[in-house]
Amino acid sequence: MLKQDYQTWMDQVEPDQDFQARLTEAMTSEPVKTPRHTFRVLVAAAVMCGLLGITAAAYYMGAFEFLKEQNEYAMLGMNEVYETCAQPVGVSVTAENGDVFTVDRVATDGTFCTIFYCLYVQDETWQYAPRMALCSGGEDISMEGYDNSFENQEYLADDHTLYGAWRFLLRMPLEDGEQVELKLARYGDAEPGELAPLLWENTLTFSVNPIQGEQFELDAVLSARIGGEPVQVEAVSLNRSPLGTLLRLRWAEEDSSEKDWYDFALRDGDTGAYIPYDQVVINHYWDPEGYVDSVYELYGDVRGLKQLEIIPTTSVGGVSPRQVVALEDLPSADSGNPDGGYAPASYEAVDGQLIVKMQPVGAVNAWYARLLNGVYFQDAQGEDLFEDVWVEKIKNRSDGTITVISTPSAESYARDVDKVARICFSVQQYKLLEGQKAVIRLDAQ
Repeated sequence: MLKQDYQTWMDQVEPDQDFQARLTEAMTSEPVKTPRHTFRVLVAAAVMCGLLGITAAAYYMGAFEFLKEQNEYAMLGMNEVYETCAQPVGVSVTAENGDVFTVDRVATDGTFCTIFYCLYVQDETWQYAPRMALCSGGEDISMEGYDNSFENQEYLADDHTLYGAWRFLLRMPLEDGEQVELKLARYGDAEPGELAPLLWENTLTFSVNPIQGEQFELDAVLSARIGGEPVQVEAVSLNRSPLGTLLRLRWAEEDSSEKDWYDFALRDGDTGAYIPYDQVVINHYWDPEGYVDSVYELYGDVRGLKQLEIIPTTSVGGVSPRQVVALEDLPSADSGNPDGGYAPASYEAVDGQLIVKMQPVGAVNAWYARLLNGVYFQDAQGEDLFEDVWVEKIKNRSDGTITVISTPSAESYARDVDKVARICFSVQQYKLLEGQKAVIRLDAQ
């Protein structure tokens, strides 16, 4: 569990990407077995399955239909898209121990592949989900380490049945009718200090019919600072489809070997509307030799985007301040930064959870989206509330809002929930460097 004082410290510093990855792994490596909770192997922002009042009868429902009924899944803003694009598959494999893994549907384009699946296990354990790899012709075609989005979402229907949606980032586009292999490996509970035992390995094979998206080869160079050093950053490509829009940037490793982000704002050059986004954590093993790739997913409706402006931002000041908004002032458009950021739009307390929706305001970069927390609660006198808070952030790809779900200890929730009068959130003070922006025309290839 994240302690509130620790969260405060984390919001005042910006650990590098590798540190955050190690921290996430450490925090999720040995979860306590709690009824209706399940472990996310690759994703830090896990969905707490204990919130779902679900019966064993749900096993007889398809994974896709089941997920559509879940509140957290709806927060992703992708229901309508997947309803149109997810194609039936209906293939299963049974392991030697009787576990059954079923791929219900799949939605794929040239960039993403989302697998909707169901796993029925014979044993009762916290380690439900198998590790997955997507292959074609025996070659791994997924970029392990895809993070900062919603997948893998997992929900326990009962002590034996798991439903989920696993989203792969593809290294190469798939052809219409192409056969892919989904490699599975499920591990059991590990004793302290020991490796988890392998329970079984299996492979499922099925064909895909990717929807057609748009691919843009970009030709622009930006001046940036990464790790405090000036670096020339190349805008390489932008791939756009209903399943997601991905921007790829690149810089020479000799200029900076940092696998880190640098901050910028995105703007529609024709309408002037700012575009929220977040960085995608990838496995840099696949970077071109001598270069570092950095990948970003754009949120909101960018179907009509014809001219993209990339505007570097620079931090102003030192420690990140807190912005305070009274509940009576919601929804708020005050991000605490003149150029833009995130501000609370709504708040509710239900079933032991504190749910705040943060909306993008003005020119947003990815700083707030990548925070481990970023939302706190105070009483009318300004005293901090709640203890032992577990935080998950769900990012809505249809509008860029971020739902922050805080689950404190049951004792502190009962003690403090009626005292909440103010929402606090962390702010990065930054300004736009308009003179260094890159303007890119999107001409379909």
